[in-house]
Amino acid sequence: MMSKSRFLIIEDVPALREHAKTVLAALYKDSEIHLAENGADGVRMAMSLAPQFIIMDISMPEMNGIKAAEQIWSNDKNVSILFWSQYHRETYVRSLGKIVPDEAIHGYLLKSESSEKLAEAVNKIVDDQVPYIDPVVQRVQSRLKSKDQTLTDSEYETLLDITVGLTDRAIAARRHISVRGVQNRLSMLLNKLVKEEEFHLKESCGMEIFNPRTRIVFHALQRGLIDPDELSLLDEEALDWVDEEYDIKS
Repeated sequence: MMSKSRFLIIEDVPALREHAKTVLAALYKDSEIHLAENGADGVRMAMSLAPQFIIMDISMPEMNGIKAAEQIWSNDKNVSILFWSQYHRETYVRSLGKIVPDEAIHGYLLKSESSEKLAEAVNKIVDDQVPYIDPVVQRVQSRLKSKDQTLTDSEYETLLDITVGLTDRAIAARRHISVRGVQNRLSMLLNKLVKEEEFHLKESCGMEIFNPRTRIVFHALQRGLIDPDELSLLDEEALDWVDEEYDIKS
């Protein structure tokens, strides 16, 4: 157990900032805990305070957590950072893989209301001095190493537009392209999706194995492009099926 430690929490949501502070204070009673409300302030505080451990959000105003971490690590390659994020987008995971110094112990935990999960991640990094990577993020890391991946996050986001019921015209307005361009792109992506060999749906599921709509939902949930709660508002039936077949919520 570390004593007289100096911790820094960089999080723009007040309730989550206090939640992380409560967890740290319970784990390390004899420690300094400092708070920053955005990435830019977090970098300045890290430079002046030299904390041993940082809990860092990724999506923040002024400077995102990845850019902030890159600046912090450029000054101190040994500081440990736990990225505490609502998302597990492949772009985030890929970017972090490029900037984490060999000397640094770090982690990536998906946000939840569970104090136990946050405490477990902190204990692994601070006390055991080993990385903590959320199991969902581990699956993203494994997928990024696969040569079979053919569709990017951006392409799946385009497919999600039509999956959740947007019209061609609405998609065109959102993406600043023509309606014909939308139709051509969706047709190309659906053909690409059907040919993709990355995942094989179970034959016992009672649905067509290349049902594009179901595959889009499944891939999007795994990639962190859509939140299960958000999907439940749009398409409860699709979420129930995907959860039953793949236990996606856990």
